[in-house]
Amino acid sequence: MRISDIDESAVDELAKKLPSLAKPNYDSIDDLMKRISKHHAISGDKLHSLFVRKYGHTPDTWIKKYKKSLEEGAVNETVNSEEDVQTIKDFIHWSIKKLHIQKPYPKITLSKNTEIAQKGHHTGVHKEEDHSIWVYIGDRNLIDIFRTIFHELVHERQSQLNMIKPGDSYPGSPIEALADMVAGKYIKIYGKEHPEIFQ
Repeated sequence: MRISDIDESAVDELAKKLPSLAKPNYDSIDDLMKRISKHHAISGDKLHSLFVRKYGHTPDTWIKKYKKSLEEGAVNETVNSEEDVQTIKDFIHWSIKKLHIQKPYPKITLSKNTEIAQKGHHTGVHKEEDHSIWVYIGDRNLIDIFRTIFHELVHERQSQLNMIKPGDSYPGSPIEALADMVAGKYIKIYGKEHPEIFQ
């Protein structure tokens, strides 16, 4: 069953406001949920079940994990393990399928070279001439890395469809705006399918 925009708005508001609770106990969470439910005209039970569906945990368990991750510094996680790299590779394969990118697939380089990122003022680059993609993964959380990867893969698909002309890729151009819009949409879809990436 698809979550409606109104219901999803209620779930997002709950996730946004839970961390602001001074003492996230049963009473404070229940009070917050009642206020959000009333504002969005849905029942508390429905809000609870929708939250569990989207985030994989009840609100009280989710906020405990969130608080713990803050204490451990895990919210701003960086890519430090083979498991993280595999997670990124899985996302790349998913993205290629979603975008219907044709072979030969672009060569994607994951880099922690801060100097290149700072000099170029970018965290991702798509080179149309050799169909390569460079993505900066240092000191960034996975969601940001995923968004950059998908953005650059949109450029690859645009290139395959002959949508990119010389001079098209300036900041704010239609080509860039489309890549931003599509990346934002599909990151949201991927997050729903893989709520664990938010932990």
